[in-house]
Formats: sequence, structure tokens, C-alpha cells
Amino acid sequence: MRPRVLSLLLAVLLVPFSAQADDQPPKLEPLKAWGQKGKADGEFDAPIGIAITSKDEIYVTEFRNNRVQKFDADGKFLAKFDVEPAPGGIAVNGKGEIFVAPMMLHKICVYDDAGKLLRTWGKQGTGDGEFDQPGGMALAPDGTLYVADQVNRRIQHFTSEGKVLGKWGEYGTAAGQFDGVEGIKNRTGGPNFVAVDQEGNVYTTEAKLGRIQKFTADGKSLFVFGNNSTDPGGFGGRPKNLPGPIAILVDPQGRLWISSTNNRVQLFSAEGKYLGGFESLTPGTEAGQFHTPHGVVLDSKGNLFVVDTQNYRVQKFAVK
Repeated sequence: MRPRVLSLLLAVLLVPFSAQADDQPPKLEPLKAWGQKGKADGEFDAPIGIAITSKDEIYVTEFRNNRVQKFDADGKFLAKFDVEPAPGGIAVNGKGEIFVAPMMLHKICVYDDAGKLLRTWGKQGTGDGEFDQPGGMALAPDGTLYVADQVNRRIQHFTSEGKVLGKWGEYGTAAGQFDGVEGIKNRTGGPNFVAVDQEGNVYTTEAKLGRIQKFTADGKSLFVFGNNSTDPGGFGGRPKNLPGPIAILVDPQGRLWISSTNNRVQLFSAEGKYLGGFESLTPGTEAGQFHTPHGVVLDSKGNLFVVDTQNYRVQKFAVK
């Protein structure tokens, strides 16, 4: 490709963000993409969750290959290990323990870096510490774990050993409730993924309602925002009746990065103000295009990684 054509292509892909009051609008520069559909090392089948260590080592769950793969920050394959079927949510703590949610087995599994199973908890049910299709997970600054208990329409809070610390939520559309419009046994209503900020506040996504909720660490509702429109900042437009936000990440500035089924990754302020992002509704395979993106993380350098699920890859961007 000629240099001028390459420069024009990159100019299209560097997506400007709306300016904030005291900040320059950052841009996303595509740096790397890796993966394709398959079962070999570095290939994926339905990658869903992503987690990153303090050393910028990346773990990715594969819903259909029933495994976790490990990469460095440049996408170099490092290791893999098998896990229980249908893994989705994943988190890694400061001890290097890897928490994985095998969704259809309704439990949490904890592994060491070599893939040795350390402990599990949970079974299908509605009691404390029981689950119905657990989704995303997030670790709080104090090392405790929050789990999106999707079909039970609640968030559960645990110690790293699995002791229940609290829970909140029920089926409904009011603040502090979840979904309320999807069939009660359909997990796509939410809560789907969860994130925690440095103050310990908890954020959740709800696909069917197209909204984000913010709570205190013990579940007190703070605010709600979002919709399933196709406007910039909206989470809707996905055909086949599957709208909504999926994964959520709180960056060091307190801003919210949110992926959604409409092939967007968008940035919001801590108050829910839309700041910009990838706005195309059309799935694509070029750098900066997505097909149903899921998990999102940032490394220690501030680079953004997106699990591009139906393109069977991970994309990496510099945030400038």
C-alpha cells in the first residue's frame, strides 16, 4: 500500500472524541489485532471476557473452546489452560488468581496461573452464593469480587474465598432493579457485566433496557443512564432483537468505556455524559471496526484492548 493511501486510511480510523470541559479530546489509534476463528494457540472461538495483570499479561475466555488463553500486551501467545464449559466472565487479582464464571454450570472457579483449579463455589439456585447463568465479574480495590448473577437479576458480592458479603437486585425496571422487560429466564436482560471504580462504586450493564446503573459498594442506587437508540451514545440498532450494552470498564480518570451489541465501543464521563467513540453500527473487519465486541480492559500504559467477539480477535488501541 502506498504511504499516502495508508495515511488516509489511518486518518479515517483515528476516531476523534468530543471535548470535555478541562481536557483535550483523545483519539484511538489502532496498534495491533490478533486472532482468527479456530482452536490453535492464538485462535479463538467466541472469545468473551478479558482480564489483565499488573504485568500487562492478558487472559481471554473462549465460550466455545472452553479454555483461557494468556498473551503479552503485544498479542504474543504465552499459555493456555482448559476450564469448565462455557466460560464468560473473568477477573484476576493481585495474587495471580484467575476467577472464571462457567455460565451454564452456575458457579465460580478459581485457578492459578498454571491452570490448576484452586477452589470453586456455587450451584444453580436463588440462595446466597447460588447462581443462574453468572456473567461478568469485577474485583474491587479491597480484593472482593462482584458477580453479575444474570437470570437471578442481581449482583452478588464475595470475598476472594467465596464468602457472601452481600447482594442486591430483583426483576424490574426501577433503579436498583434489573431488566423487567425480557423474559424472566432470559439472561440477555441483565445485569450482564459489572465494573468497580477506585472508590468502590459498582457499575452494571443491562442489555435489554440499554442502561447503566451505578451503586455504592453495598448496593445503594446512585444513578442510571443510557438508552437503546442508534444516536451517538446509544446502545441500540442491533438486528434480531439483541440490543444493548455488554461490558464496562472504569478507567483511571473515572470515565466509562462500554461495548455494545451494535458494534460500538463508546466512552462516557463518570456522570454518564457521552464523550465519543467508535460510532459505526455496521460490523466490519478493518482496524477499529467490530462485530459484537465484548470484554474491554486497559493496560498500565493506558492502551485499550477490546474482545472483538464475532471477528474472533482482540484489538489493541493507543488512547491519545
